[in-house]
Amino acid sequence: MEVFVPHQKDRNIYLDEIISFSNHNFIFGNYKEYRDLYKIVNIQFPEAIFDWKSPSTEELVNFELQLLNWKKKSKIVYTMNDFTTHYDKKNKFSEVFSLIHKYSDGVIHLGKYSLDNYEKYFSSSCLHTIIYHPLYNSLTEDYMTKEIQSLVPTDLTNKFIVSAIGGIRSKEELDLILKIFKKLPIKNKFLIVPRMFQFIIIPDYIPYRFRKYYKRLIEKKYCFSLSKNQYFFSARFLEYSYLVDLVKRSSLMIIPRIKNLNSGNLYLGLTFDKLMIIPEIGNLTETANYFGLPLLDLQNKNYKEVITMVLDLKSNQYYSSDKYLKDKHFFHPEKIAKDYDAFFNLLGEFK
Repeated sequence: MEVFVPHQKDRNIYLDEIISFSNHNFIFGNYKEYRDLYKIVNIQFPEAIFDWKSPSTEELVNFELQLLNWKKKSKIVYTMNDFTTHYDKKNKFSEVFSLIHKYSDGVIHLGKYSLDNYEKYFSSSCLHTIIYHPLYNSLTEDYMTKEIQSLVPTDLTNKFIVSAIGGIRSKEELDLILKIFKKLPIKNKFLIVPRMFQFIIIPDYIPYRFRKYYKRLIEKKYCFSLSKNQYFFSARFLEYSYLVDLVKRSSLMIIPRIKNLNSGNLYLGLTFDKLMIIPEIGNLTETANYFGLPLLDLQNKNYKEVITMVLDLKSNQYYSSDKYLKDKHFFHPEKIAKDYDAFFNLLGEFK
């Protein structure tokens, strides 16, 4: 069976993990490149359909016509990485999400929280299933790495490295990271955030030659309480060769999400058996509970309790326990791929 993904492949390789074990052929392309022979149209990231650029009214009209055309010969399956874009201040993608909700024939939820809270927003004929996010196993198989130290001016030797992977999309996420970092009772701690300040929009009236100074002012504003030799922030999307080295060297990972349904960072941490501070949100709660991992209650702010419990996991050798290693198999990409194939096959049986 050929599965059409109506956008270019995302830099997040989680779908590649599934594709490598799937019996189906996944084809990526512009949404206008659809062909009748595709049995499944699998939408992963709605914003990517328009290359992460705000669609015009005309484009939205054409997209709805495309959706109606797809439904004649294919089944539309939405993998719900999120129900909507929480950090889209101008709501430029809200209509795209609404159209996908309206016309989906099937929805893959990445956890029970998603299914319980969002099934009602789809048509009564839409089929729903839970298929979890896979581990990033391909990154562990003799993956060629580059040293993160080459990008960081501070010597990382003997540092307790705390990392927050992924773009930081709001001031609230930034505050969460800094609050956790400051509360860690560790002297040689060092914070690395490769894509900090993604939420900062530089005003158009600031000339390009002054923008690097503007960024420095922003950094000083938010990080005045940190010593410069305590952190390294950047604005780049790390190549996986550097990312893998950073994760391997990290003593602790912070999952810096407060609104999201899901976060691939959680599964990245599980892949490499890393200590993590995990917020109690969305589907993350279910996965953390499955492994018996502590959760940070963002309302009650149980920082001290959670930090203590997380650090104790290392001394208790939790990540080398037979139970933990056995539980990880539940999220192996091969199993997740079989679940995808089964759901696609089920939908393919319906006319």
